[in-house]
Order: sequence, then structure tokens, then C-alpha cells
Amino acid sequence: MKHCDDYINDLRAPKQLRWFLFVERLPAVMRELCREFGVNPVLYADYDGQRVRVVMASRIGDVGITKDLTAENGYETRVSVEALTNFGGAP
Repeated sequence: MKHCDDYINDLRAPKQLRWFLFVERLPAVMRELCREFGVNPVLYADYDGQRVRVVMASRIGDVGITKDLTAENGYETRVSVEALTNFGGAP
């Protein structure tokens, strides 16, 4: 499994994915400061034939996803980034 951090510097990876992972993997205090100033990237992807929202990137390298496209947090399952396709900022 490729660690989610590896995608941040991968210029071939989708920009929306790279930006989301960059902000999500910041230390919590920095991430909260970003949110206070309106920097809160949103990421959607396709997983197993369904559109999902990516809500978390973990330090062990996977991401948390939910079928609830309006959720800002609270994942239903954790998957590797490789399991996702069709990244974007819209459902």
C-alpha cells in the first residue's frame, strides 16, 4: 500500500487529492488554523462503483470515507488511496 503522504509530492496525482491530503496531514493545531481562515478542502472519489466523500487521512497511510456526501467528518470505512478513483471537489 502506498502511504497517503506519498501522493502529496507526486505531481502525477490529481491536484484535488494532493491538496486535501496536504491539509489533512498537517498537525491538528495547524489544520484548525487553516479552517479558521476558510481553508477546508473537500474531496470526493469513486469507491466500489459508488461516489463517496473522503473525510480523513491517517498517519498510518489510509483514508476514511463515507457514503454520506454531506458529512464533514465521521468515516464509515478506511481504505487505501489506491482503492479510490475519479477524485474531485464535487459529488
